[in-house]
Amino acid sequence: MDARVPRRILVTGATGFIGQAVIPALRARFPEAVLGGLARSERSAAALAAQHLTPVRGDLGDASGTLAAGVRGFAPDAIVHLAAEIASSRDSAAIQRTNVEGTRRLADITRDLDGLRCFLYASTVVTGDAGGRVLTEDGPFPLETDYGRAKHEGERILAAARVPTVVVRPSHVYGPGGWFAHIVTDVRRGFFRVPGRGDNWWDVVHVDDVAAALALALTAPAGSAFHVVDDEPVPMIDFFREVARQCGKRGVGHAPLFLARLLRGKGAIAAAIRSARSSNARLKAELGWKPRYPDYRTGLAATFAALGGDAAA
Repeated sequence: MDARVPRRILVTGATGFIGQAVIPALRARFPEAVLGGLARSERSAAALAAQHLTPVRGDLGDASGTLAAGVRGFAPDAIVHLAAEIASSRDSAAIQRTNVEGTRRLADITRDLDGLRCFLYASTVVTGDAGGRVLTEDGPFPLETDYGRAKHEGERILAAARVPTVVVRPSHVYGPGGWFAHIVTDVRRGFFRVPGRGDNWWDVVHVDDVAAALALALTAPAGSAFHVVDDEPVPMIDFFREVARQCGKRGVGHAPLFLARLLRGKGAIAAAIRSARSSNARLKAELGWKPRYPDYRTGLAATFAALGGDAAA
C-alpha cells in the first residue's frame, strides 16, 4: 500500500454540514481505512456509531485530558479537522474558544503522535473584502472577520507546532443542509433579504465538491494549501435570485446594511458582503480535482433536487 494512503482517519465535526458529506467521500477514496469521529456526548457517539464510525470521546474545549486520551487511543495516521464555530456566529468568544484554542489543543496532542502523516485543516477564504480581486493560496488575505482571523490563526498554530499540515480553504459552501437549509426556509417564507445592493462578488462551492477536495488533499504533501471554489464567481444577488427561482419565488428583497448588521450580526454580514474571487487552479493542477458542479446554477439545481418537495413548500 502507498505510504501516503491513510489507514486510520479521525474526523472532527463529522456530524456537521461538511462532515456528513466528507464521510462518504473518504469511504469511496479509502475503502480500507478505519474512520473515527470525535464525539462530545453519548448522543453524538451513538450517531457516529450508527454511521459505522468509531466514536472517539473528547471535546476541543476540554483541558482535562479526555480529548488527548481519546485521540491517542484511536491512533490516527490522518486527521480531518472540520469542527468549528460557524462564520455566522455572533459569539466572538465561542469562535476564539473553538476555532483557535480548540485547534491549539488538538495541535498540542497530535504534535508528538506517532505515525501521523497528515493533519488536514479546513480553513477559509471568507476572511474579508478583497475589492473583487482574485485570491490565490499565497495571499495576502484581508482578515476582517472574527471567523476569518480565527481560522487563519489556526493555520499559524499548526505551522508553529510543526504538525504535518495540509490546509484546505473553501469559500461559501452550499448544499442540502447547514446554513443553506435555513436560507431556503427564509426565502420560501418571504423573510429573506439580501444585505445591501448584493453586487459584490461571491466565490461559492457545493458541499460535495468540498468533500471530494478534502479526500484528495489527504495524500497531498505537508505544507500544501488549496482553495476550494467552483469555476464561476457570481454576484451575490444573482446567487440568491437563483435560490428564489428554485423556490418558486419571483425574487428576493434587499435590507439596508445597518439593519442587516443589527439583525444578523456584524460578522455574518461582513462575510456576506465581502467582494472576492478565488482561484482553484492549484487544486486542479496538483490534485486533479474537477468540480462536479462547476457553477452555482448546476449546483443549486442538484441541491434542490436533493431537497425535493421540502424546498418549494
